[in-house]
Order: sequence, then structure tokens, then C-alpha cells
Amino acid sequence: MTTEQDTKLWDLAAEQAVLGTCMTVPYIVKHIRAALPDPTAFYRPAHQLIYQTILNLYDQDAPTDPVIVGDKLQRDGTLPRIDNGLVYLHDLMAAAPLAGDPAWHAGIVARYATTRRALHALTRGIQWVHNAGDDVHDALTAAQDELAKALGDIAGASTNAANALAGLYTPIDWTHAFSAQPDDVPWLVEPLIEQGRSIAIYSPPKAGKSLFTLEIAAALATGRPVLGQAAREPMRVVYIDIENSQADIVERLTNLGYGPDDLALLQANLVYFSFPSLPVLDSSTGGQHLLAMAKAHQPALVIIDTVSRVIEGSENDADTFANLYRHALAPLKGMGISVIRLDHSGKDLEKGQRGSSAKGADVDAVWLLVKTTETQLYLKREMSRANHGVPLIELRRRADPLRHELCAAANGLPPKVAQIVEYLDSLQVPLDAPREEARAELAQGGIKVRNETLAQALAARKAGIT
Repeated sequence: MTTEQDTKLWDLAAEQAVLGTCMTVPYIVKHIRAALPDPTAFYRPAHQLIYQTILNLYDQDAPTDPVIVGDKLQRDGTLPRIDNGLVYLHDLMAAAPLAGDPAWHAGIVARYATTRRALHALTRGIQWVHNAGDDVHDALTAAQDELAKALGDIAGASTNAANALAGLYTPIDWTHAFSAQPDDVPWLVEPLIEQGRSIAIYSPPKAGKSLFTLEIAAALATGRPVLGQAAREPMRVVYIDIENSQADIVERLTNLGYGPDDLALLQANLVYFSFPSLPVLDSSTGGQHLLAMAKAHQPALVIIDTVSRVIEGSENDADTFANLYRHALAPLKGMGISVIRLDHSGKDLEKGQRGSSAKGADVDAVWLLVKTTETQLYLKREMSRANHGVPLIELRRRADPLRHELCAAANGLPPKVAQIVEYLDSLQVPLDAPREEARAELAQGGIKVRNETLAQALAARKAGIT
């Protein structure tokens, strides 16, 4: 006895892989649709129904996971048309190949659909010729046109699949990239973190890294000055905290000087998750959850406190941090979102962050925070891909309200300006050098600086303030 599968009019594995991928990776639905615009491309009626439901949910900006798809089918009263119902939806998700090529799976489905259409066209053509009587020529012409169209669709199925796959990626527009390059470093918080970059801050226990980072987060969310940076428009911050309770956080914000007058801005812009049930971020699922948070809240900055609490792999395993970067940090960086991840030092402070040396590979800069006294701290930059800004930040912890201030240089210059003066002197840049010449000399040393800071440094050198 010949089965449906034996006739090779469809491919069960390909259909299941496509549907499973659409429920696993929602953003790929629009690219799959390019190869499979019509649900009837699926052979099984149940697959047609599931695919149509996925498309409807996607068009409504709704999730397409098995739970949501199953709920939609139940509400529409169509779930009974699928054998094993909700169980089958989860089986489909499990059928999605982790290393497969979904666009080409869609191409297989499209090719079989077109083969079926061609056979139907041929059957209709034979019937037309059989019934043509004296108009056999016209019937043959119509049959040939119908068959040629179907066969043309077969040739185009693989092309559509390739185009759908290529549509997942956007190459750099070099004209736009060069014209959009800023003259100044686009700092989020100067001189610590740039816009769209990720940094790690690590320290021994009880050094105050969480307090310091919370101060930055709250200041950005409310538009307050921070680290010598002037007040500016508030921005959104997502803070993922696996260290501190709600009571701890409120107490710290109160000590930092926040109260009832700040609640509206904090509510709007400081999106704080205390001990969230978040999947581990060195996994595909965890990365998808974090990306969903980012898309929902559109933050300028995401803070992870601390990294050891959000990973499943060993801290001594380089693959753990390769996976953390791939699944969590790289997607945020691709969206232009800055990231601060907090971490602990090992027993030997000189050996850097606790665990694998690969920890530095998942971020753009690594900073060590050290508390020398109860009121004095410093941040030392131990690694940087760009070397923008200064490599040492000296801080003084003040009270009433609690805050961290940059330590002024002995010459009275702002710390950032004083360090640029030192760099210019060490490079023996002439005192009368124009701004662009001085900038070029600094750039050769890997130092990029704001126009305002450079102008102040040049003026200080000319005035003999060094």
C-alpha cells in the first residue's frame, strides 16, 4: 500500500521544522513568509491551520510560542482539528533543528507545494484536452501555460528561500556609516561607559559596586548630574538585580537623596527587576527573554548585577562567557544599548575577575573598583577595545546625600581635563597646536576626547596650568 509520504508530495520533517522554528524564533516569521506566503503550501491541513495562526499572531505583534499559538487555537475553536492538540505544538517546537537552515526548510515545503500544483495543472490540462472536441489546439495551449507557470514556481522556490535567508542580514551602508561617525566620543557616562558599549565592573566584596552602579542608574533615569556630568534629559535604564531585595534598593535610593518628588521619573525610567525568574543568560532562551525586555522597554542602559548569578555554565569555562556574549550581550550591542555587568574579583586581586580569563572577551572594557578607605575609591581600566577616555578614575564618597564625586586634580582642573593635559604634555604636543592637530596626536595614542574637554585642556596649557 502506498502512503502519502511515499508519493513524495510533501516532506513531513521540513513542514515540522518550519513550524517549530517559527514558534521558537518569532522574528524569523516574516522571512519564512517570503518563501511561504500561502498556508496551503503545507500539505497537512493541521499544519496549514497552525501556520495561518502563527501569521495572524505575528501580524498582531503577539508572541508565536506554542502556549500563545495553542491559546489562540482554543479561543478560535480550531484546536480539536489538530491531533494531540497542545502536545503536538510542543512537539513541533522540539522538532526545530538547532543548527538547521529554516529558510531552506521553507524552500523544501515550497518546492513540494509547487510540485503538487504542477500535477494538478497537468491533470486539469489532460481533462481540458479530453473535453476539447474540435478546440484541441486551444486546450493544449492553455494546459501548457498552466503547467509552465507551475514549473516556474518550482524554479523560484529555492530562490525565494535564499532571499528569505539573506533578508535576515543587513550589510553596512558605508556612506551612512562614515557620515554618522561622531567627532566626539558618544559617552553615556563619561569617562566610564560609551553609548552602545558594554563594560564589566568587578571588585572585592563590600567595595560598593552595586551602590555606585545604582547611583548611575538613578541619575540617568531622573536626569540628575553624575560623575561630573551635567544634568540632561532622563533616559530609560533596565536593572536586573540578583543580589539586593526591594527593601535594600529603596533604602539605598533614599540615602542617595531620592524621595516622593522623584517617583514619577523613577517609575517611568528606572525599570528595576529584583530577583526576576529569568532563564540563564548564557542560553538561547535567556538571551531571548533579555532581548524581549529590551524591545519592550527600549533602554539606553542595561545593568546586570551580578553576572555569576545569571549564568549556568562554570565561571572557569571560557564557553560560558562566549555563550553569554552570543546570546545576551551581542544582541543588546546590536540594538545600540549599553551594558554594565557587575562581577566579583578572585581571592588574588592582581589576577583580575574571578573565573575564566575569557571574561574580558565579552565586553568592550573591564574596570576594577577598589575601596581604599571608607570615603576614597578608584576605578582602574584594565582592558579596553578603544582606549577612549582616561584609564583611572579617582572617587570620593560623600554624604547627605550619599554620592560619589570625581576627585579634583591638584592644579584645580577637572580630573578629565587634567589627564588630557598630561597626555598632551607626554606627547610633546606644541602649546600653540590647533585643536585638530592635538586631536590627531591623541588619536595616534588611542585616546579620543570630547571637543569641550580638549578645548579646556588646550586653554589650560596655554595659561600655564599644568
